Amino acid sequence: MSKIALIGLGYWGEKILRNLVELTGSDRVMGIDTNPARVAAMARRYPSLDYRTEVGAIEDDDVEAVIVATPVESHARLVRRALSAGRHVLVEKPLATRTEDAVELAEAATRGGLTLMVGHTFLFSPRVEAVAEALRGGRIGQLAYMSTSRLNLGLYRSDINVIWDLAPHDFSIIFYLLGEFPTRIQTTARSSVQHGGIADVAFVSLMFPSGVIASVVTSWRAPRKVRTVLVVGDRGMIVYDDTNGDEPVKLYDRGVVVTDSASFGENQLTYRYGDTVAPHVAPLEPLTLELRHFLDSIGRQARPRSDGWFGVEVVRALEAADQSWRSDGLPVDLPLPPVSRTA
Repeated sequence: MSKIALIGLGYWGEKILRNLVELTGSDRVMGIDTNPARVAAMARRYPSLDYRTEVGAIEDDDVEAVIVATPVESHARLVRRALSAGRHVLVEKPLATRTEDAVELAEAATRGGLTLMVGHTFLFSPRVEAVAEALRGGRIGQLAYMSTSRLNLGLYRSDINVIWDLAPHDFSIIFYLLGEFPTRIQTTARSSVQHGGIADVAFVSLMFPSGVIASVVTSWRAPRKVRTVLVVGDRGMIVYDDTNGDEPVKLYDRGVVVTDSASFGENQLTYRYGDTVAPHVAPLEPLTLELRHFLDSIGRQARPRSDGWFGVEVVRALEAADQSWRSDGLPVDLPLPPVSRTA
């Protein structure tokens, strides 16, 4: 029976391992970590798994797919090795730290007829899907702008800044909901705690081909955890609050109404205050749905929702946001991706 090799048994790898065992059974999972202590810890919880301490184990004949759950700087190297061995790959976000590497990996997967998927977990959240359904159904009319906030006190990291740590979540959500990618990005950020130029707060502005604009605020230096997405249209608004366990998504029948004025000869503004609706959202774990989607994509030879080319666009946006703040907030223009990437 073919196996799925999981590289990385740390904090997130442990969560993936739990879901994999539940989805496929322990006989189809191989756990890999170069740290023997981590392997020993997982072996106590899941003693029947096949454990290894060498990454080269992914080249074993019975391995069909590889999941990479390691630090960001190792993603490109490990994905490249897995694709070279002819393995399907799911890699945690972001796909790489450079657009050049991300494109290389996406092209390699395409040439080899292999599934390459990036773990943008929020794309598989029933909460995000509830927002997407409302947009597809025209519930709020023509979109005007989006705004997201992802704040907390920590966790401070020394390997990447707050843009690379937190913005991938919101970039992926925005790109998925809009169905398009930005053409201009501008960032204001600051490194106020750690030395070495590691930004801990960032304000990112994005412009899209449709005319929609978006803002993304990320911070490791806030008094409480905030995880919100605001979507504003000409007929209504949506607020998605991931910290609200009871009513995470709310649809507001509110907005501005423009009416013709016969007396003044100019448009008059009035405000509409309608009902607020909180649709039912299934309490399903996004990571479970993500892993199931990966396995289904392999089985059906179908393009994953967050395939390698989607991952490329997230990396392009991250690089542009990082470049902008390091250039004193100068905007960075991005070319539109080829149609073949987004079809």
